[in-house]
Order: sequence, then C-alpha cells, then structure tokens
Amino acid sequence: MEVFFSFKNFRQFERSRHGIRLPYDLLNDLRFRQLPDASKAHVMCLLLVSARMRNLLPNHPVKLERLIGATEPVDLGALAEFIELPSAERGNFEEVAARMRIPDAVRALVIVRDGGRCRRCHSSRNLEVDHIVPVSRGGVSGEDNLETLCRRCNRRKWNKVVPRL
Repeated sequence: MEVFFSFKNFRQFERSRHGIRLPYDLLNDLRFRQLPDASKAHVMCLLLVSARMRNLLPNHPVKLERLIGATEPVDLGALAEFIELPSAERGNFEEVAARMRIPDAVRALVIVRDGGRCRRCHSSRNLEVDHIVPVSRGGVSGEDNLETLCRRCNRRKWNKVVPRL
C-alpha cells in the first residue's frame, strides 16, 4: 500500500489549472529561509506538482525526484514543517488516490476499446486515458468512466463534464 502526504495550509496558495501562485509570505517564513537552497527548490517544485495532483503526493523520495526532475535527493525530513502525513481524522488518502489512479490493465483496455485513437479528434499521437466524470466531481477509475483523449484534447477539457456523443 502506497502512503501519501500533503502540504499544510495548501489553501493559502491561489490555484489555477496551470499552477499556483506562491505567496510572498513564503519567502519571509523563517522555516523556509533556514532550508538549504536545494530544499527550497524542492518545496516550490512539489507545491507546483501538488496543484496538479490535488495536494496528494506519494511519500516516496525517488518518485518525487522523478516527478520534479530533481538533480539532488529529496529529503522529506527537511520538509517536515511544510508537509503532513495522513491521519485518521483527516480522511482516507488511499481512497482518494485509488480513485485518481488508473490501473495499467484498465488503461490498456480503454485504449483498445477506443481503437487507439482520441475520441474527439481521432489523433493517434500522445494518447492519455482520462476520466469522463472528473475525480474532483466524484468520478471513479472504472472502465465505463474512462475515455482515450490526445494530450491536446485532454488539456482543453480540463475538469469539465462533457456529455458523451
């Protein structure tokens, strides 16, 4: 079972679909200023990634390093002041992560079902499997709630619910 973590006070960061706005207060935060420069860069990169992942990041340093393209190891211990691990009263991280994660077998079935082409523009390049009803609106990762889209069409859709044709 994979363990996840999230950022404390994540709501203070204004989010858009392309990223987040880092508040100036972060630069004045004594805890942030005392971090080594590499850890500061890791905090900012992980904040950006967490905006795309609904503030649910894997608690696995190697995966995090790959996600942000780090050239130095990510030290989660140094970031302890900024992150929080799951707790019973906070909710079930694994349940949310399972809804977001699309198993490889299901992903392959959906691509084959859709003929290896985007359902909107019929492109066969840069294919992604996407939730029809977004996870943010209660969708699950079942085969009937997934469709094949090219990267361009998927980015245009974002988290809108688009009726099926």
